[in-house]
Amino acid sequence: MNNLFKAAVASLLLFLAACNENAEPIKTAEKEVFKTQTEALEKAKQVEQVLIDGAEKQRENINAQTQ
Repeated sequence: MNNLFKAAVASLLLFLAACNENAEPIKTAEKEVFKTQTEALEKAKQVEQVLIDGAEKQRENINAQTQ
């Protein structure tokens, strides 16, 4: 029973040491994957804005020609 108590205390101490708030976050490959996906999304948003601006100019030209 005494050994079980010592093992439980040791496990608890290791767990608490592993949960250090000051520790640096671990960089993983997932961040790189998300980075490329985020960049692709930003490029798509830029293209969308160019298309929206072009459509607005075309609408203005059509309205100007019909008047």
